[in-house]
Amino acid sequence: MFFTLPSPKKSTMDPVVTLLDLAQNSTPRYEAHQNIFVSLRAQPCSNVHSVLEDERCLFVRETEECRESMHYLDYMHFVYCIVDSSNLLLFASAIVALLLFVLLLGTLIYHLCVTRYVDSVLYVAKSWRLNEYIAGVTLLTYGNGLAQVLSELKHHTSGDTELIYNQYLGTAVYQVSFLAALVIWTGSFAIYPEVIVPNLISLMIVSLLVEEFMYDEQVGIVQTTTLGVLYLAFLGALYTTARVMDREGIRSRSQIDIRDADGKVFDTELTATVGNVDQEQSASWLEHVWQGLRTFREEEFRAAPWYRQVYLLCSIPVEVVAVLLLPKVNFALPLHGWNKCLFIVNLILFPLFLIGTALGKSPQHTLVVLFSSILCILLSVDMISSENLGWICLGSLIGSACFSVIVCSTSCYDRKPPFFTCIGLFAIFGTSYVIMLLSYELIAILEALSIIANVSSASFAITILAWGSCWIDLITLRTLAVRGYSRLGFAACLGAPVFNILIGLCTVFCVQMIRSGTTQIHVRDGTSGPTCAIYLFVTSMTILLSVLFTRFEARKSIAFCLTTLYVTFLAYVAFCEFEVTHGYGTDHNDDGEYFLDRVPGRREH
Repeated sequence: MFFTLPSPKKSTMDPVVTLLDLAQNSTPRYEAHQNIFVSLRAQPCSNVHSVLEDERCLFVRETEECRESMHYLDYMHFVYCIVDSSNLLLFASAIVALLLFVLLLGTLIYHLCVTRYVDSVLYVAKSWRLNEYIAGVTLLTYGNGLAQVLSELKHHTSGDTELIYNQYLGTAVYQVSFLAALVIWTGSFAIYPEVIVPNLISLMIVSLLVEEFMYDEQVGIVQTTTLGVLYLAFLGALYTTARVMDREGIRSRSQIDIRDADGKVFDTELTATVGNVDQEQSASWLEHVWQGLRTFREEEFRAAPWYRQVYLLCSIPVEVVAVLLLPKVNFALPLHGWNKCLFIVNLILFPLFLIGTALGKSPQHTLVVLFSSILCILLSVDMISSENLGWICLGSLIGSACFSVIVCSTSCYDRKPPFFTCIGLFAIFGTSYVIMLLSYELIAILEALSIIANVSSASFAITILAWGSCWIDLITLRTLAVRGYSRLGFAACLGAPVFNILIGLCTVFCVQMIRSGTTQIHVRDGTSGPTCAIYLFVTSMTILLSVLFTRFEARKSIAFCLTTLYVTFLAYVAFCEFEVTHGYGTDHNDDGEYFLDRVPGRREH
């Protein structure tokens, strides 16, 4: 929206005089102003607070940044257009409703993590004979970090990397300090140095190196390639060190012992060989499906307290949908959760669910795409033509049918198939994908609430956004620590930041280069980028020195120290937010924008 001044009114003087004045160029002329009103599309969404109440809906509709984080629902449009923002009671009720929705999404993620994700990770790690540290740095890290890395690619389409970088660094500080302290607070444990020491050294190097790249505000193909190569070198060094130190004489110290929900070790061979008494081989396929769909047993419901009974009843719809989409892999279940009929249903439904959620751009559109996969209804979606979508749906159905035939011919009801570990991988990353969709919606609500509360983007990225992105980490690590897998959770706290920073930034830089068509892009680390990098370096150094002084014993004193560091970090963020102090970042770089001695053409005196 642009506005220019109108031209002056025509003179009522004699026409001859007017022409003479024009010829002599003595008549005053008015030049149009440039951009008296700035385009609404280029405005930051936080400027909604500077607009009159009756114009906020128009501002939200016209501003692109207000829809940048939108997933399936547009919460800014809901708050300022559907809800009357001038009515304080109604406006407060809408905010409370969004907070309750956040609580609901967090509960759904919690349920999927406890009932699906953790058990699948433990099964695959045990089947591949991974020790707790390697499983935490690789398998658990990839499952937890998938949502955060992909969310940056889906929602942040602008070339400004300030929010992305602050989120990655703020998340790293949260994981290394608060989550690591949470694991140690749950119970002390012995730390094996062959994996932790290289991990901590790598984390300190990464925090300094990445900040050096970002501080120059220019990232090219060399820096981007360096990030990917560094992560490959990190994995290679980690695995080599673990293999060298993990000799036959001490190999048993790093193996994973399977425990139940109460932390007691049990024999996995017993549940692998004893079939489900309710699933007789003579039972029909409908009875097999019913046994798998049953979310809980009657005796479990009767023995539970009232709040647990309410939770079980409310979780029935979620559990039924999860059973239809994802296999259940758990050492504690008969046949470790193998159900032939339900797995065939998973093979058919989950690819259709994946197509619908990946290509659908709204809840209604997602349902249409899902039904189009079954009914062969062709609709257009972003960058996918109707013809291509039809072929995708048809290919999904054909591929699912072929896999179903293979499963039917190579497996039976009363014995696990030889490819059951692959089913465990399917359960891990399938559950991670579903959690990723829920996390998208949760983060979208948090971003809308941060704009409503007028919180700066940098402070929001390293606090609230980091907490929302790491909700799956918090649940997973706490569940593992309670069940006795503290070393696995502690390794994930240190391995996840390396993955998120190196692979996350490498992926974002590559995408930005492809979008811009250049091999060098402009980046910003924001006002809090160096602060997060320094805190990450100091926290990693603190952990390294602490475990050296305690002879590699994770004690409560280390947890107290890490908690204190994170509280100090939050206090500093609060001071920056309320402008008591200012974070040292891009806005203070000596790049010529704020320092006159670097302005081109200025002479020294």
